[in-house]
Amino acid sequence: MARGRRSQPDALKALKGNPGKRKLVFDNAGKGGAVPHSLAVAVPDFLTHERERTIFTRIVDDYLQRRIARPADITAYGRWASYVHRWVSCKELLEGKQTFYQVVSNHGTRWARLPMFKDMLDLERVLQSLEDRLGLNPVARQNIIRGLSSMPAALGGLFGDEPAQTDTPIAGEDGAPAHEEEPTPSPIGLGRLN
Repeated sequence: MARGRRSQPDALKALKGNPGKRKLVFDNAGKGGAVPHSLAVAVPDFLTHERERTIFTRIVDDYLQRRIARPADITAYGRWASYVHRWVSCKELLEGKQTFYQVVSNHGTRWARLPMFKDMLDLERVLQSLEDRLGLNPVARQNIIRGLSSMPAALGGLFGDEPAQTDTPIAGEDGAPAHEEEPTPSPIGLGRLN
């Protein structure tokens, strides 16, 4: 006689966020750790470079399994992937070079930053802001996970869980409010113990 709880399919575990954090195996071509079709998200059209698409896919696949990313966040994750690609491109161009150069003019000489280095710093500020909002750094991710753990099981259809239930009475056919039931009296009474 079998003991314990029955094992759930890996696709269902992935939809729940993989609570056991074990490696999941899916039926699509025998690839271990692949995302099931229900979690797969199309890469946004504005990500044209292969590196952008790779960065986007790697992050979104992981974050969808952990229930950190929502379908509405896909554009923001795409922007982040695009900015990371640009930052890496600037870093590759600066490899082995100084981040400043000497400018000689009629007024004398001065040192100035390379425009690529300025772009890299600007991109880094944007990336830090997006990472804080999207949970792409450890502190922000922990805050998101803490918020998810304190949420009730169903949010009334907010994320496609179940339909919202309202406490307001439904109006009758003539538009008048529906009859509300009287509360049943307490067997104890109003504050009496006997």
